[in-house]
Amino acid sequence: MTRNFKQLRFSFLFIFGFVLTGCGHENSPKGVAEEFLFRYFIELNQRGALDLSTGLAVDKLNKEIELTQSVRMEPNLELSKHRPFIDYELVNTQQRKDETVTLFFDVTIEQKGGYKYQREAVLSATELEGTWKISNFDIFDRDRP
Repeated sequence: MTRNFKQLRFSFLFIFGFVLTGCGHENSPKGVAEEFLFRYFIELNQRGALDLSTGLAVDKLNKEIELTQSVRMEPNLELSKHRPFIDYELVNTQQRKDETVTLFFDVTIEQKGGYKYQREAVLSATELEGTWKISNFDIFDRDRP
């Protein structure tokens, strides 16, 4: 093999490996749900979560973006200062009759001041043309009656 061919082959393998590992989430119900939760809760990035969404989930995210836009435009707002510690765990999965899977996550949110509370995130993932998307989501208080 010539030196140029070896370099070209190495470059191709490097780029191919980068593309495989750098494309985000696994194309599965769990993969898209975990990436959605990461963007939504940890990054505080509803716009980023839109990329993973379809249907009612898009409507809900757009409404949240509209409601929080004035706060996000404040000149001295530093989201990193307000970002709580978030932990989430998949606790149940239900396959629906169609191409939809419902995933149930326990979410723990701990504010900087030490206040901790529990939520339940229920996400519906739907396969559209070979790609899993979040089609609906709801967040509930876990301590509700």
